[in-house]
Amino acid sequence: MHKDIGKSQQPSVDASTGAAEWFARLLDDSATPNNLVDFRAWLEADPSNAAAYAEIERLWLGAGMVPDKSESDRLSRRKLLKSGGALVVVASSALATAAYLRTLPSDFRTGKGETKTITLPDGSIAELSTESAISLDYTATQRAVSLVEGEAFFTVTKDSSRPFVVNAGILRTVALGTQFSVSEEGDRITVAVAEHSVRVSSPFEAFEVQEGQSVVFANDRISKPSETDIGSQLSWREGKLVFISTPLEDVVRALSKWRRGKMIVMESELARRPVTVIVDIRRASTILQTLENGLPIRVDTYSPWLALIYPR
Repeated sequence: MHKDIGKSQQPSVDASTGAAEWFARLLDDSATPNNLVDFRAWLEADPSNAAAYAEIERLWLGAGMVPDKSESDRLSRRKLLKSGGALVVVASSALATAAYLRTLPSDFRTGKGETKTITLPDGSIAELSTESAISLDYTATQRAVSLVEGEAFFTVTKDSSRPFVVNAGILRTVALGTQFSVSEEGDRITVAVAEHSVRVSSPFEAFEVQEGQSVVFANDRISKPSETDIGSQLSWREGKLVFISTPLEDVVRALSKWRRGKMIVMESELARRPVTVIVDIRRASTILQTLENGLPIRVDTYSPWLALIYPR
């Protein structure tokens, strides 16, 4: 169902202020069921509320997907700050970290929904997932890559005189002739090995990770290597995401990396429900339709930037 927002409708100041406050509250995905009920009521109380919230989403994502407005009518970031939108900036430490990472220098970067394949100076291949970035530090004695954000899959050319190293924060992954991915999400870093092995280390410990295994680094600890469905975990390389008995809230969180706008599961029981679905991420515009067709859910779309998910 699409809740139409007329193009000519402009958010009021009160609607813009309320939208900024709701945006900040929902940004870190920690909203309670009561918050979501209140949010839905606020949206439906006045059509301008949904329009204002969608405008904040558009500005935050930098989508540029709606007709230009006059400067007096456009809801700029400066206006957001003046109208209470400063809450958006300080809503969570995770947001602050993400904003900081986006400002770090990188040699290669992808936007939302994009992937990119790069041939590195030594002939190794780096495949970047959505919203990912890497920087390079190649010298005569080392091949070093830093994961600035997101996820990258590496196919490494052998060179015994120069180990291939991927740094993600304080986590260091060393490989010689192998295929593996390193991903960062919030305060978690995951290393998954598709071929041969890698050595994963922090200042506190180290593990050898074999083909078909993965480790997770969180809270300054590396988990023990565990058997992993590498094909499903890295299915984004084939243009799809595979979820098997995965809580719907985790599915929505993963898909949000590939689709502009916010998707919110409106009931906690539904959010926890395990679902199995395969989504074609190369067709981001059909993600909501895929979910609605394949799962017992109803999606109310208020704009290209806001979709609410209910049980059907």
